[in-house]
Amino acid sequence: MGKYIYTYIENGQMYDKSPSLAELLAKEGLSCEKIVTGKIDYIRVENLLEKIKDAQGLVFTSKNAVAGFAYNMGEMACEGEPDCDGALNGDSVEAFDVRSGLPDGIKIAVVGNKTKEALRTTCGFEADFVSYKSTGLELGRSLMNIAAGKIVYLCAEVTSGSLEEAMKEYENLIKIPVYRNEYVDTYAEYGMKDYSDVSGIAVTSGSSGERIKWLIDKLGESCEVPVYSIGPACSRKLVEAGVPEGRIIEACEHSYSGLVEAIKKSAGKPEAGIGR
Repeated sequence: MGKYIYTYIENGQMYDKSPSLAELLAKEGLSCEKIVTGKIDYIRVENLLEKIKDAQGLVFTSKNAVAGFAYNMGEMACEGEPDCDGALNGDSVEAFDVRSGLPDGIKIAVVGNKTKEALRTTCGFEADFVSYKSTGLELGRSLMNIAAGKIVYLCAEVTSGSLEEAMKEYENLIKIPVYRNEYVDTYAEYGMKDYSDVSGIAVTSGSSGERIKWLIDKLGESCEVPVYSIGPACSRKLVEAGVPEGRIIEACEHSYSGLVEAIKKSAGKPEAGIGR
């Protein structure tokens, strides 16, 4: 069995103790190599507290969004303090009193347990609602049944669109980007390497799939090396980019652990197809 390529988005400031995909693959005895497809940059939101002061709910669909929110709250807490570091830099943001200034009684909804844990670890908050499945589509559908008033969606500059699609009939959903996924030219950095021993490609986001499409194509010329997708939004982006559905193996659980399980169960079986 050869090695597995996995996509990776660098985030030097995200405080996260959960195992990396590389660690999980290594634990199963699987050889792996990462390709960096992007770098996270936080967006400074002017007057963030003013924008959320009358909100009934906050929504997060990723750990990066939680970190972007914490970054902004920390920056505001440090305003005017020359020796205060409002960015995360591996430290809990509880020191910056992120609770201050939020509306009383505001509810927080998150995608899955990983985002729930990031909210607790990074901000000291407990989520009031966690989606049954770790997808923006599932969270959006659930919120349509329980949401009331102004809902603020703290998100990436460019989103998958899943939550917005599920809540398109909701008139009071406000999007506030708190981070961006900066483009990395994967071919320029990795295009000359030898990938003849690759047994599969694990794709951790839709944008990563688009940026690594050249390698997916290259490994499909002589043999159909399977492409493992972390979830529905990622799979949709892969298909839109031109990857055949029959080549995509989607993780049942939309997480790093789910990707590893998909690889263990389906390695060498590219005919498995989406969702199998």
